[in-house]
Amino acid sequence: MPDQTNQRNALKKLGRRALISLAGACVLMPWRRAHAFPGIITQALAADLAAASETLLVAGPPAGRLAQWAKLLCPLIGPALWAGGTVSWNPVGAADGVTAANQFDAQVSPDGNTALLLPGAAATAQLIGDPRARFDAGSWVAGFAGICSTLAMGRVPLSELPTATPLRVLAADPSGTDLPTLLGLSLLGYNVRPISPQSVLGDGSTALLRGDADIATLSDSDVTRLPQWRNQGLVALFTLGAPDETGAPDPFFPDLPTLQNLLLAKGIDPTRPLPTAWRALAAAKQLAMALVLPELTPPSRVAQWRQACAESVASLTIQAIAATESLRFITQPNASAVISAITAPSGAQLELHQWLANRLGWRPT
Repeated sequence: MPDQTNQRNALKKLGRRALISLAGACVLMPWRRAHAFPGIITQALAADLAAASETLLVAGPPAGRLAQWAKLLCPLIGPALWAGGTVSWNPVGAADGVTAANQFDAQVSPDGNTALLLPGAAATAQLIGDPRARFDAGSWVAGFAGICSTLAMGRVPLSELPTATPLRVLAADPSGTDLPTLLGLSLLGYNVRPISPQSVLGDGSTALLRGDADIATLSDSDVTRLPQWRNQGLVALFTLGAPDETGAPDPFFPDLPTLQNLLLAKGIDPTRPLPTAWRALAAAKQLAMALVLPELTPPSRVAQWRQACAESVASLTIQAIAATESLRFITQPNASAVISAITAPSGAQLELHQWLANRLGWRPT
């Protein structure tokens, strides 16, 4: 009998300890993660904890393009993370995303409470050796990727483009976002010469029609002007392809060859350093935006964010707006492949830096 009494007392003591431990854990957890135990947390504490929210760092100014997308996405992502959850957004740095990426890598804890929304331009800065870029894009954990088509237009078909004389390519930023077209054409054997859009009269189509340029690039929302350019007699030459599927055609322009397939047809080894760097630049060029989490974010939190991202970008409102920009959202598992594609090994980056110095006279400062 004493043994049974001792056993019952031990069980009671163990139960009290378990209850105390459970209460302590719930106090440490945000209310949104402890709402299954409402009787354990006081009403005042619950109100304080319920005010907490996840944060989305957004590259660019408050009125920038990604800020506009953050305004649309945050009200959808928050409730998808938790019942009644919210996601606040905070604009950081310039539109190229370098400052935001630096801050994200240096200051954000991998607890799953903070994510980053930035463009592929940040990865381009890292690839070309921009000394401002002090982050590791390859370590980021993908939530989703927003991909915009990119294609090159010309006055004549690709087979009729000159090879001996310099090929004049409109490039507002030769060492940045327009670099994939320049480098890709160079790999195909063309002698490229970037010219600034400010140095010609009118827009890209006017410059081509007047003979002031040989190649112009359409990307982002400009892609919607393709029918207009074609009606003017201009020729769509190639796309950069789909960054999440090696060698795949652009789903918006399946009838156009990809520049990667043109390189393969030329017998160019895609594993060589410079073609490897080109693939990373092409992927970064097409990356209109990506939502990423820090390395070492707990798997459970990664899964929650990814599920919330998938539900949010699938909404009819988001899809309708994306269609006006020829934008498509990539969620898991392909989003990770997109983030992986915007990086290149050090040997490929070194050869890219040499090409930039020798062909474009550009060196990082």
